[in-house]
Amino acid sequence: MTRLAVLPLTLVLAIAGCSEGDISDLRQFVKNAHKDRKPRIEPLPRIRPYETYTYTATNLTDPFSSGNLQRRKPTAEDSGLRPDVNRRKEPLEQFPLDSLRMVGTLAKGEASWAVIRAPDGTVHRIGHGNYLGQNYGKVTLISDEKLGVKELVQGPNGNWVERETNIAIVR
Repeated sequence: MTRLAVLPLTLVLAIAGCSEGDISDLRQFVKNAHKDRKPRIEPLPRIRPYETYTYTATNLTDPFSSGNLQRRKPTAEDSGLRPDVNRRKEPLEQFPLDSLRMVGTLAKGEASWAVIRAPDGTVHRIGHGNYLGQNYGKVTLISDEKLGVKELVQGPNGNWVERETNIAIVR
């Protein structure tokens, strides 16, 4: 027999096994099987009352007072690098660097530009010296494979350090 013929035959036998018969002994067993058993219920955990605490350190120094702030002293490792905060922001500086995609390059004579797609779907043409990303990233290299960017980020001591990164072209 083929599998197609076996399946309906199996279904008919399964349905026939479920037909009404004398199952009074089964019903009697189910009724009396756990008649004398009582379920064991775990007791609820004891809830401790809430203890109130009154803050009485009003005469101590306020840790959030502006008088507690001290100016950072310049260290030997301070490079003197600072971002130009008075400079007008360029359109691609509103997006994180990892959300920008390089989709191509353009060239005319000696000049070259990178074509960048922003997360909002807009396409921008940028050249050497343009800024992008939220960490004051400045374009330093444009090639057919990647875009070189030098960012200014604050180090652990609060001093500004340069960090070089690349945006590879999306193929």
